[in-house]
Amino acid sequence: MLPSNDVGQWILLTGQTPKGEHILSLLLKRSYKITRNHRCQRAEKDRKLIPADQYYNEPINSSVKFESDFIPWKIATDVVFNATAYAPNEQTAQQIIASVMIGKHRKDLLITGHRIAHYQPNKPPLFSEPEPFLTIPLTYENAYGGVDVYSDPETSCAYIRNPIGKGFAIKNTATSINQLALPNIECIDDQLTPERLVTEHFMHWENQPLPDGFAWFAKNWQPRSQYAGIMPADRPTEQELRAAYSKFIPEEQQLLYQQTTLPDMDFRFFNGASSNLALPYLQGDETIKTRHITPYGDYMFQLPNDKPQIILDIGNGIQQPESILHTVMVHLDDYEVDLTWRAAIHYSGMDWLPMMKKFTLHIE
Repeated sequence: MLPSNDVGQWILLTGQTPKGEHILSLLLKRSYKITRNHRCQRAEKDRKLIPADQYYNEPINSSVKFESDFIPWKIATDVVFNATAYAPNEQTAQQIIASVMIGKHRKDLLITGHRIAHYQPNKPPLFSEPEPFLTIPLTYENAYGGVDVYSDPETSCAYIRNPIGKGFAIKNTATSINQLALPNIECIDDQLTPERLVTEHFMHWENQPLPDGFAWFAKNWQPRSQYAGIMPADRPTEQELRAAYSKFIPEEQQLLYQQTTLPDMDFRFFNGASSNLALPYLQGDETIKTRHITPYGDYMFQLPNDKPQIILDIGNGIQQPESILHTVMVHLDDYEVDLTWRAAIHYSGMDWLPMMKKFTLHIE
């Protein structure tokens, strides 16, 4: 017995907990419209679960629009906004503060109109005055980062925290600095200044501002990428493979091979929300308040309080695992919200799956 899609879009995945326990993870996505009375009402059609990351344009030079839903276990709830910053009262502004508040959790961003840098010999560059703006897309293309293609004539250097952003420069030369676009989106407490603009050396990238936003933060950017590693239950297999491969390693490289190990998976890797927006598990009934990311200035709505009840039976009796909120995806330009939930049960491992003779699922 399987439910129809009117209960939401769902899929069953195999996975692991941070302790290495094997799980079957039922993921369920439901979509909602934000109504005029600031409530979330079920949409006529739920958005489909997303199997792979989707980008605004080509993945190599654009940011993530929607991250894959196919994550069996998150350790926190991702809250993500695809949105636009709006100057207040439909009047242009040079700089504003955009904010989101989820329950008691608040995050602010400094939004600044377009600026460029001007080269000065033997002194820090000049920043132009911000241009007045009405709207600025809240994507990582407008945050600090980018690729410096001018400082070294033989190679380009990318800022590994955000290679698609603005403002990254290594050398203080006229070619690399003049007309360099500066970030529109910044952390209020970690702004780019003329004194910080030039890194002098690629290896000094850690001294530069952290790119910030409300959107998805890509898996291959630092610091998120450093959390990737071997899943806990897969370590014995990894060690067996390493031992098997070792006989093909030249003797003079054996010590280095043995000393070079892969790290354990840090489950923070699976949370893709921007900084301070991967929150302790939410309940799905929280009030969300925003400032200057809709045309209305201050805006608020309440999540739908629609926690699903999920009942499974894989042959070991009926089980009703707790529904855990994985993702709150806010499509604020469209006044829509998607909630993706997890309900996970333990099982003995992949070798058992061909012997599973029963699978029933009921969702309310």
